[in-house]
Amino acid sequence: MKIKDVKILWGRSGNRCAFPGCKIELTTDGAESTLGEMAHIVADSPNGPRGESNLTSEARDEYPNLILLCPTHHSEIDSNPEKWTIEKLKRIKAEHEQWVSNQLEQGGIFINKIDYSVFLESREKEWINFAGNYVWIIVCLTPLNISDDSIDPLTSHFLESINNLRLPSCYDDLFPPGVSSFINTRNTRPHEYGVVNEDFRCITEGFGHKIQIFRNGHCEFLVCLEGIVRKDTQYGREQNLLPSSSMRVFRYTDISMSINTQIQGLINIWQQQLKFNDILLTAMITSTVNATLFSGRYTSRGYEFGYPVTSPSLKYSKVINKNENSSTIVAEFIKRFVNCFGLYIDNVFDDNGNINYPRK
Repeated sequence: MKIKDVKILWGRSGNRCAFPGCKIELTTDGAESTLGEMAHIVADSPNGPRGESNLTSEARDEYPNLILLCPTHHSEIDSNPEKWTIEKLKRIKAEHEQWVSNQLEQGGIFINKIDYSVFLESREKEWINFAGNYVWIIVCLTPLNISDDSIDPLTSHFLESINNLRLPSCYDDLFPPGVSSFINTRNTRPHEYGVVNEDFRCITEGFGHKIQIFRNGHCEFLVCLEGIVRKDTQYGREQNLLPSSSMRVFRYTDISMSINTQIQGLINIWQQQLKFNDILLTAMITSTVNATLFSGRYTSRGYEFGYPVTSPSLKYSKVINKNENSSTIVAEFIKRFVNCFGLYIDNVFDDNGNINYPRK
């Protein structure tokens, strides 16, 4: 779901369940998680309740096809699609939003801000300063409602979920001696924000990582690919493969492996430890100015590269739901970054789960 559609839905719904007679507040002060669930009027897939429709997959995730409900009534409408038809749910949504509008005019309800943008903006500035001129891939999950002490990240379950993470497989053959792609559990410790696991022993060589879980439920997974980019760029220059000597090379397999590992790792923590049903997923690549992407293809014209990027960093965000397939989520993020380099990919994964190569 696009962030714009999420904000419109929550705002016009007044932070209340739209089911007739319910009107329960969906995000209360001090709550451990957001109760609100963004239900589909026409199901997000043809096989779901009320799924038969000509709506495209994109339109099914947009505001006109969403209704805000509490978990109880979300389950109610999906278990009885014959009773809660598309037309009936659209009418219920319209009546509820009119009720919210009337209540706001009369001062009958007050809507607490459901806004993560200020917090996330501060984190993005921190990432840029932290990364400097190095290439980092940063993936994070952010609750839609930011509230201090929503979770206790120092419980044994949270600590175990961090210690079970792995670094991307592109690190396996490129690590300096003594460095492993497994997370070193001895680096997991309490932190001012909650809990952190970080390793910067080889940062001058361009290798390192940082994982944080905040007490407000925000989770971050940062991986440095500077060392790998240096190696690929040097090879490209030595072989005269690059159209410009100042251009840097990102290899598609490295970028896609890292994004896949980081997103899947954080989604596992979310699924197992966090109670938020919907959450914002953000991915960023730093130091991308004048960087090109090597697609992994060799054509009659030689090695196939994308087009150089002019932005200092690349970012993509999307609100995701626990019912979504994690591989589908990963594929969407990889596709978006591939497009940023002027390349295209239809299916990121083949039938065996292997990663396909993009093309011009």
